[in-house]
Amino acid sequence: MTKIPIKNKELLGILDRYLELRTNDPEAFQKNMHLACQDHQKDNPERWVSDEYLQEVIAEGHAHEGYPDSALNYEFRTSNLEHQFFSSNVPRNREEARWRSFFMENLRKNNTDLNNFLGCRNQALSSIYPPKGYISWHNNANAAAWNFVFTHSETGDGYFKYWDLEKKEVVYMYDEPGWTLKAGYFGHYGEPENIFYHAAATNCWRTTLSFCWDTSIESGDLREDLIEEIMSE
Repeated sequence: MTKIPIKNKELLGILDRYLELRTNDPEAFQKNMHLACQDHQKDNPERWVSDEYLQEVIAEGHAHEGYPDSALNYEFRTSNLEHQFFSSNVPRNREEARWRSFFMENLRKNNTDLNNFLGCRNQALSSIYPPKGYISWHNNANAAAWNFVFTHSETGDGYFKYWDLEKKEVVYMYDEPGWTLKAGYFGHYGEPENIFYHAAATNCWRTTLSFCWDTSIESGDLREDLIEEIMSE
């Protein structure tokens, strides 16, 4: 994973609109959105990002599907409508119905504008992590691709970490306040040298948007051109 500075003002403007999904009405957001994996907080929530759990996931080998087994976050993607967005199946009143409609309208517009800017294959993840939120160790081997991971940290008190296959050690990439971009490649089980085990956690509000292309050399080249644009003011 390589950290890329974001200087493009058009891109930053689009990204900031994702923050407004929560900050426009924080109370309504937390009341109306579904916080995933709350039941995992009863015992030892820290285990999901621990070194011990990482070794459990690695030991699974190909039996590990690729998806994380636990993530304390609010996840929302218009491409994954089967996932539970909201805290209840139907709006509890007219006020919540209007809020949901406003949320989805703005989310779709944000996704359209950002996908058009990036020209990528699909959006892999859209999530907001509350303080003490996390995503457990996993490797995305089921969705191999060149990727971008945009992260906004409210105070910088969080991290992304990965398992370095060559050094056999965990590498931390600490958050910074504001938006940052990490560019990398998630390999599949047919290319074991590129399997990428990773996890993240935060003690402040943290937003993550992840986008994928495919595994081709052409997509890698396209991504490099896009990085130049993102780094330019």
